[in-house]
Amino acid sequence: MKLKTIIITTISVITLTLQAQEAAAPKWGSKAMKAIVSVLTYDKEGNLMNSGTGFYLNTEGVALADYNLFKGAYSAVVVDVNGDKSPVKWILGADDTYSLVKFKVSTKKKNVALTKAESFSSEGAMVFTLKYTKEKLTSCPSAQVSSINTITGNCPYYTVSYATDESYLGAPVFNAKGELIGTTQPSMGNNGYVLGIGFADTLSIKALATKVNSLALDNIHIAKGLPDNASESLVYLYMKSSSMPNEEYLDLLNLFVETYPDNAEGYFRRATPLIDLHRFDEADRDLQTYLKLSTEKALANTKVADIINTKLVYQPEPPYEKWTFDLALDYINKALAEQPDIIEYKMLKGQILMSKKDFKAAIDHYDAINRTQGRSPEVYYAASLAHEGAGDSLDVQIAMIDSALAMFSTPMPAEAANYVLRRGQLHAAAEHYRDAVNDYNQYCFLSNNKVNTSFYYDRAKLEQKARMYQQALDDLTTAISMAPQAAVLYIEKCALLLRVNEIDECINIANKLLSIDPQNVNALRILGYAQTQNGEVAQGKANLQKAADMGDESAKELLKTIE
Repeated sequence: MKLKTIIITTISVITLTLQAQEAAAPKWGSKAMKAIVSVLTYDKEGNLMNSGTGFYLNTEGVALADYNLFKGAYSAVVVDVNGDKSPVKWILGADDTYSLVKFKVSTKKKNVALTKAESFSSEGAMVFTLKYTKEKLTSCPSAQVSSINTITGNCPYYTVSYATDESYLGAPVFNAKGELIGTTQPSMGNNGYVLGIGFADTLSIKALATKVNSLALDNIHIAKGLPDNASESLVYLYMKSSSMPNEEYLDLLNLFVETYPDNAEGYFRRATPLIDLHRFDEADRDLQTYLKLSTEKALANTKVADIINTKLVYQPEPPYEKWTFDLALDYINKALAEQPDIIEYKMLKGQILMSKKDFKAAIDHYDAINRTQGRSPEVYYAASLAHEGAGDSLDVQIAMIDSALAMFSTPMPAEAANYVLRRGQLHAAAEHYRDAVNDYNQYCFLSNNKVNTSFYYDRAKLEQKARMYQQALDDLTTAISMAPQAAVLYIEKCALLLRVNEIDECINIANKLLSIDPQNVNALRILGYAQTQNGEVAQGKANLQKAADMGDESAKELLKTIE
């Protein structure tokens, strides 16, 4: 038996060797060639980088080719058997491990596509490889399948008895019926390899891509397409909205609308970059289509009201006469007519009234909410802003914030911090300085002391007005430690030190500032004055003179008072 096995194996090897030759072109070859294209890729300057073979998977211009053709490319075109050129518009997926890229060609007419085999090829089956050629097809490499392995997703990976050269990488491989079974992979020794065509189904854009998947795509500088379904595409669009230029983002949105014309969300998403590009009529048409297609009319009217209000507030120029605050109110009122108890809708109406500067109507609106179960700290806060806009007294504005804070539990949660700060600012405006300082202290506590330099500076100024001088000095010291180059902090501290008669420390701080900024005229003036008050008259006058020579009028006046 062993001898018989050896003899059979030897005969098989001989047979494979004999078949590792060019075969006559199969009958179906000419038809298949209509779906095979030449792929030309170009660098950033438009210079040709690579050329090779690709082929169409469907009649809508989706094609496959070797990944290495596209790596580093900024543009690409395909050339069909008739010599017609078409640009590659979108990259639809890429894998550098198996060196395959899926892309979309911008074609004016439907192209010919290859027919996929419905089942795997078996061991011993004949396979044929075609690549793009301008010449009449007379022959092509043929081989037998010698073994079959499987990879991701139960996709076959064939070992075949014919090693093709690099010009065939990514080229289509067929069974004897002319059905597409896979693409050519790099050969090794006398063996060739074929990646099953099913692997193409794994190539796609992912909304949340892995690092490996992202790297393969990032190495291609041609625009990327969308994921395979509408829901994931919307997530992908959201992820790209903040990182892509408007024009590129708009191209993606156009693709989404073209692919999913009955999906309302695509039209709404597209309106935003159109507004940014001042294409207001197009944006308005998209919003109307969105309203028509949307199944949630109240939500749709709210979103349209919000986008119009946002445009009017944050992008008033150039104006778009068709969109007004009254129009935004019409939309939000439609939403409230359908769903009158949605607090988010009510709050948007208040915002639009505030944007319109109809503060009296806004106050009435917020008061009406506060007489319902929708009453909340946020509504009282908004009412405080409305009273401010209406020019009402600070006491009324403070009362609204008091009502807001009364709704929080004790001890107050961190979310109350901004309410406390707002009240502190109102107390400061009303010259209730100690109350203001108390609120600033509470804000700092609620913020877990995560406050910036400006906070310490502002609180120090309030503490001075409240005659809390040591606290003010402490805050200025903290502020300086956080921003050691900020001259205004040193000057403020020096002025306060003079006020509390800490002359030596004032001189010390002024000298520190001058070591940072030797030409600081305010520091020279304060240092000079402090020195004269400390008995260092000659030195003080010299520094005051320096400041006066630099044009400081206050220094000139001080010199007149010193004997």
